[in-house]
Amino acid sequence: MHTIEPLPLVPWPVSVRRAPGSYRIKQRSATLGACARPDEHVAVHHKLGELGLRVVVDETLPALTVRIGRPKRSARAAPEWDEGYALHVDRGGIELRGHDVAGLYWGLVTLDQLLNGAPVAPCVEIVDYPAFAFRMHHDDVSRKQISTADDFKRIVRTLSRYKIRYYTPYMEDVLHLKSYPDIGKGRGKLMPREVEAILDEARRHNVTVFPTYSLIGHQENLLAVPKYRKYARTVFQSPSAYDVSKPALKPYLRKVIRDVCRAFPDAPYFHACFDEVIGLTERELIAHANWCAREIARHGKRMLMWVDMFKNHFGLKALRKLDDSIVPVEWQYADPSGVEGAYRKAGVVPLGLAGYNTWCAFLPDFALGKANLDAWAKLMGNWGGQGYGSSQWGDNGYENSRHLLWNLIAYNAETSWSGRARRADFESRFQSTFYGRRLPALERVVARAPRRKISASAAWRLFRYAIPAMIRAVTADRTLARRAASDLKLLRSWTKSVAAARGRALRERDHFDHFDVALRREIDVRERLLLAARIAGGLPGAALRRAVGTARRNLDGVRRAYEKTWLRHNKRPNIEVSLSVYDAVARSLDELLRPPPRVPRTFLPLDLSGIYDTCEASVGGMPIGPGVVNRVPFAFADATRTHALLGRGDAVRLTFASSKIADIHLLYGGWAIPMDAKAHWPLVELRLRNGKRVVFEEKLRVVRHIVDWFAPLGDHMWAGGGLRHADAKRVRFGLTPGAHHGILHLSGFAARGRVADSLELRVTGDGKAKLALFAATVQAGG
Repeated sequence: MHTIEPLPLVPWPVSVRRAPGSYRIKQRSATLGACARPDEHVAVHHKLGELGLRVVVDETLPALTVRIGRPKRSARAAPEWDEGYALHVDRGGIELRGHDVAGLYWGLVTLDQLLNGAPVAPCVEIVDYPAFAFRMHHDDVSRKQISTADDFKRIVRTLSRYKIRYYTPYMEDVLHLKSYPDIGKGRGKLMPREVEAILDEARRHNVTVFPTYSLIGHQENLLAVPKYRKYARTVFQSPSAYDVSKPALKPYLRKVIRDVCRAFPDAPYFHACFDEVIGLTERELIAHANWCAREIARHGKRMLMWVDMFKNHFGLKALRKLDDSIVPVEWQYADPSGVEGAYRKAGVVPLGLAGYNTWCAFLPDFALGKANLDAWAKLMGNWGGQGYGSSQWGDNGYENSRHLLWNLIAYNAETSWSGRARRADFESRFQSTFYGRRLPALERVVARAPRRKISASAAWRLFRYAIPAMIRAVTADRTLARRAASDLKLLRSWTKSVAAARGRALRERDHFDHFDVALRREIDVRERLLLAARIAGGLPGAALRRAVGTARRNLDGVRRAYEKTWLRHNKRPNIEVSLSVYDAVARSLDELLRPPPRVPRTFLPLDLSGIYDTCEASVGGMPIGPGVVNRVPFAFADATRTHALLGRGDAVRLTFASSKIADIHLLYGGWAIPMDAKAHWPLVELRLRNGKRVVFEEKLRVVRHIVDWFAPLGDHMWAGGGLRHADAKRVRFGLTPGAHHGILHLSGFAARGRVADSLELRVTGDGKAKLALFAATVQAGG
């Protein structure tokens, strides 16, 4: 029995009736009905041109109608629905009718998919209109990946291919503002000519671009610039939000709003964010939001804003206090149905934001992203809402490719246009529209991605691990190396599948480079885990050198491929953030072949082996055994532990050869240290003893001496950031042993000339704060 291949259509139309036969376009012209406003038909004319058709205007043909050839009968009337259309193809020709200009254009997009690069369309009757008017792709370009102008235009064209109506780039400080031209300097910001090029391309493809530009929070980069620090809310960590109580802020933001609105003149919306703001009261938030909405309305736009501050802190009923022009947007990246009741109770129907769930994963979790989009379509249908979009947030430096998302963006398009997705044949239909034909080998990779023994998020974290952290990881979890070996077979087979799919694709072949780089990174993780297991088991010198050399060459190859693929789409600025991850891993491999550091006689690294009691993977990147930090030698834990975690009442005593003391060096991290720059209460009592006699003592205070180990440099709004409040003469940064964590180095003790033979540490404090002690060294001399 002959199986009819599914039509290459994404999104799937409301009604599709196939008929025998096809129509071959012979005369390369199309007749367009006369229109009162030709300027509204820019996208229609452009699309007909893309199809290779010369436009002939016929005043006798009904408006919003396109005819190609001589169809035996007319298309049905277009559905009475915004953006709706009716398309008829028979053996004599093609006729398309739109309810409005947008519907006429989307009908041409459907025709383009049916043709799929050939001049032949199957005979078919299609009636179609969207389930939701608001269909959006939300593109985080502020977290390092900023496309070139050509790549932005490619994004717009591809969104149009799937009937995505709105495109909004998320910008924090990466848009050139006429009033403040220094904002975003060196960050690859979008310049006026680039924005104009994006908007021109959008007009030609029936896509509306509007800005997402935060007017309150997520301003870490901007507020780090001294000139703009005056607008910041003062909190313990590095500032990330504006202080709405400062009189100078409104004049500044008034110019920002004006410049952003002028940069996007056609945009109906201005998304002002308002999420994840620290230290703002309900009254302050609402007053600032309403002021911003009024300013935005002066430029003919409507303000969108996230609602998480209300949902998590003030209650959804407080949304009623917002200006009527403000459109609330709820974001949920798993099942959003849990919030349905709360919104019904509050009498509010927001727009929605799904998540492609690509952050912290080299390969997208296609199953998780699609499940989230399915759930949003169902919930928005229950609500009778306007629709939703989806985002691929670029947290953690945005190392992962934005360009692996097209499968999920197309799924977003299908669920938001059709109200639900046809799961059974979606993959084959998407591949036909994107690559030009079905690619079963790639379908298998997408379907089997969740089968990895090491999860996508775990692989992303492990890729960043220095080799000591990997050694600790395989030592702590004996199954890890076995799972890595199992995954390697799977990943290598996927690499062959991707190569086979590339060979069969009729277009977008360069897109497979993103799959290739992602798989190479996944493979590199597993190979380094197996190397770590061999080292933990004991690897002789010559074998170690060969194994490390192979690992370095593999890592360098992945790095080069990553850089090349990145630069094909993105501007050069910001790539160093991602490349630094490779470089840090490379340094840790190189250090395996270096001889143990020489320890000057003046330094006495202390033996903590008897008190190490904690092994935490997130700080597993500490050196194993002897190591040097800030030119000071230390003795670190072995592969089974990372540090000693000392709470209230805990005490340790470390002995050494009786010596005249010059200084003491501690490598440590504070744990659960309160984020209050004014709190300087004592946490640790430090004493030097000579026999039983105390020869020196000092009380180490929180914030001043002991800062939380969670990102003490404050590289994110939730980070500790307390290093800037500590005693700069004594506290310095030591090293980063894992994502977000920073180990500090405390020295400068006033103990010079004292003779001692032991160091004692005792934790006092409030019972919650603790000291994570990684290493200690006594410096003799004096």
